[in-house]
Amino acid sequence: MSGPVGTEAEVELSIERVVAAAGTIARPYIRTPQYRSDALSHLLGVDLVLKVETVNPVGSVAGRAADWWFRNRPRPHRLVCAPVDDFGVAMAGVGRSHGVDVEVFGPLDADPAKVDALRHAGTTVHLEGRDPDHAVDEARRYAAVTDADFVEDGRDVELVEGSATVAAELEHLDPLPDAVFVPLGAGTLALGVGQWLHTRLTRVRVVGVGAHGAPAMVRSVRERRLVTTEVVSTVAASLAVRRPLAPIISPLADAVDDTVSVDDDRIRWAVDALARHEGLRVSPGGAAALAAVAATSASLRGSRVVVLVTSRAIG
Repeated sequence: MSGPVGTEAEVELSIERVVAAAGTIARPYIRTPQYRSDALSHLLGVDLVLKVETVNPVGSVAGRAADWWFRNRPRPHRLVCAPVDDFGVAMAGVGRSHGVDVEVFGPLDADPAKVDALRHAGTTVHLEGRDPDHAVDEARRYAAVTDADFVEDGRDVELVEGSATVAAELEHLDPLPDAVFVPLGAGTLALGVGQWLHTRLTRVRVVGVGAHGAPAMVRSVRERRLVTTEVVSTVAASLAVRRPLAPIISPLADAVDDTVSVDDDRIRWAVDALARHEGLRVSPGGAAALAAVAATSASLRGSRVVVLVTSRAIG
């Protein structure tokens, strides 16, 4: 059947399903490095732990969610997704490992390095629309016309369950963190991490990170209602959400204790800091959580803070 494979119901996390996902998701995507950064701890005045999600076949934390999704869905004869960001790259790459060819839609100004990498791997990429949300609209229409299944970041519970396995691994930290900073993006990762931590490690604060130039998701969470914007402008493509998914707003607002917006200069600083001090080549969206810690470091003095480093730079 064509169209979205998800539903409009609010996403509700099952702890049992997350435990099952942690034991099932392909090894390259789980049990990722988590360690204290002495250099960044000294620089920012916090006890900073990096959770590094960049060393896997698709280069981002989205590989977890994608692998769990494919393991729990009937194999589609055709699959379309959008946009060309960490989610699109992950669905295409993991799809190949499951024997599924995924067509990916992105905006006309999609990251050329990601587009080239996808096409080099044999993925069909369609560039249409002025921003990621327009690309999603075009992908949905194309799926309906071609009788393909369509998957969108944030709409299916399996994506949230797979993402939550990141938080499950943080339970092994000693001492446990006071706060975890996580990019908001489409909401999948922050929702999974937040729901897990609020259930299992209730004293840990979850801070969702957005971009100044793409305020819709941060405002939606803060105001607990759907807020959209006409345009987005940020170097962090994975945070460039103009129109959040309505069903995810209420549970996401419950899962996140606070939100922080960061500007592009702060994001660029974080990208440079991770390269200089940790030797990590990270995308702007992947560095956003560190940017938020830097922006709020005065209020975090002495705290143990986890930063999710969510995606590597391509090209």
